[in-house]
Amino acid sequence: MSTALLARDPDLARLLDDGYDVVVHGGHIIVRHIPYVTEDRSVEHGFLAYPVTVSGDRLVSGTDHRIWFSGSVPCDEHGRPLALASPELREVAEGVRADFMLSSKPGPDGYPDEYTKITAYARIIADQAHALDSSATPTPGAAWQEIDDDSPFVYRDTATSRAGIAAVNRRFRGHRVVIVGLGGSGSYILDQVAKTEVDSILLVDGDTFDNHNAFRAPGAPTLETLRGRPAKAAYLASIYANMHRGVKACEEYLDEDNLHLLTGATFVFLASDAAAGKPAIIDWLEAHDVPFTDVGMGVEEIDGRLSGLLRVTISLPGRRDAARRRIPQPAPERDAYTRNIQTADLNALNAVLAVIRWKRSVGVYADATDEGHTTYSLITNEIANEDLP
Repeated sequence: MSTALLARDPDLARLLDDGYDVVVHGGHIIVRHIPYVTEDRSVEHGFLAYPVTVSGDRLVSGTDHRIWFSGSVPCDEHGRPLALASPELREVAEGVRADFMLSSKPGPDGYPDEYTKITAYARIIADQAHALDSSATPTPGAAWQEIDDDSPFVYRDTATSRAGIAAVNRRFRGHRVVIVGLGGSGSYILDQVAKTEVDSILLVDGDTFDNHNAFRAPGAPTLETLRGRPAKAAYLASIYANMHRGVKACEEYLDEDNLHLLTGATFVFLASDAAAGKPAIIDWLEAHDVPFTDVGMGVEEIDGRLSGLLRVTISLPGRRDAARRRIPQPAPERDAYTRNIQTADLNALNAVLAVIRWKRSVGVYADATDEGHTTYSLITNEIANEDLP
């Protein structure tokens, strides 16, 4: 039995005092052993569940009036389905599914607290069962359990449970992501990947975090932090480790001498400005069947305004040649005279396009095109999928 702080919440404590069997699992409150009447007028047991709102490690009252029920359709004592129950499948947690959404709003303001909400629904269903069997009760004796779902997060991901997409997001489990280059685009890639259930996130960058980085990265470092010139990988890892347990830093530039850092990666984001070492990295990734994306942008000032293109190229096993043709080759003579114009919003957009493409490749997002190369034109505000006819 868990002794987690949630158990000390006043609403949950009252439920336990009453003798309810309460579980926290997958970001949901689950109340087990709820007796109900089936259509053939037998008494069975199901559970009630709904996603909770948590602030840190404390439960917050104020969720809406809906709740979900697992079992066959709940009926009145005569075997007639209750009007408040609508068929609606909801993945509560792995292997735990609700079958019906219950909606009974007592007034314009809903339920005043979690205790009132749960006990109201328990009575609506269980009273029908009690009419047929006087021993049927939703309070068989206090029980509390908080099930550990091996989440990589430091605190509960209630965004996933509120959206009801736990099964979808579990597809991130087992993935080990490496982000190479933590400048503008790389840091925004980290910001997005850190909010997924991947097992680990390795940050590879040998540079320091300076003022120009602060204006091209998420968040707002203090002046004192910038004075210390922290290593870019370590600084960003220290921030995102507050949320994700798997974030690790490697304070090195990636080149042909340390490609072993990529060993075990299931996906790599290449977001480094250093083009010279990229061919060796790509060779290694292809040889080891590791999928990756390469991002880039070309922005220039024309007549006092900025214009240009963003690019996201994905390289997948079996489709390497197309990606090779689209990833720019090193051109030191050109780079020496080119202004590296970047802005935070374009860095963020480039990163988000890359992350969305990665999520499509692992089956989190639907993918009807299977494209491998996307560009965004700033001047026309168009996203082009160059694999479509």
